Amino acid sequence: MKIAMLISGRIARYESCLLPILNNSDYHEIHLFISVNDKHKDCKYYKDMKINLQKWLKFICIKEFIIDKEIFTIFNPNISIATHKLQVNLQKVNDKFVPNNALSMYYNDMITFNEACQYADNNGFEYDLYLKFRSDIIANDIPKHIIKPLPIEIHLYNHTPLCNFTSGGIYKKPIICDAYAWGNRNTMKIYCNTYNYVFNKTKLYNGTYYIAFECSLTDNIYEHNVDHSFHYYGYRLDRNRRMFDNIMEDSRCPISNSTERNVDVNEFNKHIPADKQE
Repeated sequence: MKIAMLISGRIARYESCLLPILNNSDYHEIHLFISVNDKHKDCKYYKDMKINLQKWLKFICIKEFIIDKEIFTIFNPNISIATHKLQVNLQKVNDKFVPNNALSMYYNDMITFNEACQYADNNGFEYDLYLKFRSDIIANDIPKHIIKPLPIEIHLYNHTPLCNFTSGGIYKKPIICDAYAWGNRNTMKIYCNTYNYVFNKTKLYNGTYYIAFECSLTDNIYEHNVDHSFHYYGYRLDRNRRMFDNIMEDSRCPISNSTERNVDVNEFNKHIPADKQE
């Protein structure tokens, strides 16, 4: 199948996780569309990454995500219309806690999807599926018989989430997977428009809309009545996936049991084998 693989936010751990998956999936024609939130775009790690992924790479953007001024101004970190509790999934930006990382993911989802659509249109074909994926997923491959969406259906196919819980957003439903999900263009157009959905909700609720990775995505999918199903192909996340993040003082989010923390991407020059987080 012809697959547009969309990777957003991070590309960390691509060398230990993503690259083996791509090499083991040569029965598919996979095109990579990557949009990374980072200001260190010219470092050796990213230069090497472009070379190592060039067989599949069709688009890459490495640019620091800057939160929209309007959202930053009106967002209230101390109250949520959904939970009425302090939001823990926040990062400190200019002395204010905001959902910077979640918004970055939604924004970069949108960028990669739009670029994939443009590439397909410019080259006169359509992808069999658009696949939201992560560079830090540990798996054997992209399954040879991954479900192929029908061209006219609106149906989201989710990998069963690793941490499966009821969303804390507006819709108290089982979460939609934000790591491994796919569909045709019409379906993924909705999935990858969560940034605009969240932007509008934040304004509608005057800064009290609950913004969190899976939860806001789940709200978007349910509000647009997208049929969806869950499927299991087997994957884990690499425990060192946040190694390049600043995770000491700028976040309310619990820190994973990473063995590598606050690593300078400009100085990173060693191989760390993939390590499943339990």
